[in-house]
Amino acid sequence: MEFDKVLEKRVSARDFTDQKLTDEEVAEILDAANKAPIAMGEYDKCQLFVIRDKALLEEISEEYRNKAGVKHDALYGAPVMILFASSKETSAAFEDCGCVLENIALKATAMGLGSCYIRGAIQSLGNDATYLDSLDLANKFHPVSGIILGHSKKENPPKDHKIRANFIG
Repeated sequence: MEFDKVLEKRVSARDFTDQKLTDEEVAEILDAANKAPIAMGEYDKCQLFVIRDKALLEEISEEYRNKAGVKHDALYGAPVMILFASSKETSAAFEDCGCVLENIALKATAMGLGSCYIRGAIQSLGNDATYLDSLDLANKFHPVSGIILGHSKKENPPKDHKIRANFIG
């Protein structure tokens, strides 16, 4: 798909089918993630978790529902979540995460898949969340944010967002 078309079509998806992603699809997405720029080239301070275990995804959503007092599924029934973790203690952890997750979102769009950035639930649950016990989180690493992926039930129309731009000079 042409790059400008990918940018136009990339919107958040919150309604997924039960169809699983293939190992090949996940590999393509991880390849895109690994091509993202990372501050100071410190790729060793980043870690990705591809969570496909339905019970664990439900556990994460339930833990968030209980903590936040909400009723909705924070992961929207997606069959996959990729969690980004970092050992950086500076804002670079969030900057790195943003670059990696944007590459994932763009690649997913190019592949005809839906995605949605999941920050609130991950941040709300924090570093002491019980779901983290199920992950092989390296020492000094902490969850930063995640992205859910899957086959969308419907194609969402492109959005015409505008960020104000100031021109100096």
